[in-house]
Amino acid sequence: MRRNGFIGIAFLLAAVCGLPSALAAPAASAPVAAASAAQAGWVNHRHAFTLRLIPLSPENVRAFYDNMGYPPAAVAAIARVCVFGTSIRNRGKAPIRYDVAAWRAVTADGKSHPLITKTDWLARWKAEGIGADWSILPPQQTLQPGDWAQGFTTVEAPHGAHITLHYSWSEHGTRHQATLAGAQCGSDAKP
Repeated sequence: MRRNGFIGIAFLLAAVCGLPSALAAPAASAPVAAASAAQAGWVNHRHAFTLRLIPLSPENVRAFYDNMGYPPAAVAAIARVCVFGTSIRNRGKAPIRYDVAAWRAVTADGKSHPLITKTDWLARWKAEGIGADWSILPPQQTLQPGDWAQGFTTVEAPHGAHITLHYSWSEHGTRHQATLAGAQCGSDAKP
């Protein structure tokens, strides 16, 4: 890879997928319009753990990873799946812990799909010589009050598919669950 990307992730995510900076105030309702009129976004901010999804088209994904110098096979692999720019935030008064491996995307046919975690991607990309990545949302993390994170989340679902994301987090040792319905995977199809 050509760059240390962690420094500019907020700007790159905003540029690639229309995500507003994670430092901006969360939107008031779901679904929301992204900075790019061509891309819709979805947000759930009814809980202390706020989650926002912005779909990326396969073209956006290929451009992003090509620009980062990833090998063609690695670029092709991630461009085949559903990719969302994801922003999370702890708006509560206590630490919150999440684990992406526990999250599921349910497609319209009722099939449940686990998310592909950063750990999964590094295992898939190992043969391509990729041993580190900053672009995928960390698989587990504890967010202190006011903390935020962002990165890509991915799921093996068809481009253009509608999903309901079932996600969870722990606060004060109690597991909480929520859903974000109506999100649509990006596609290269023009409206």
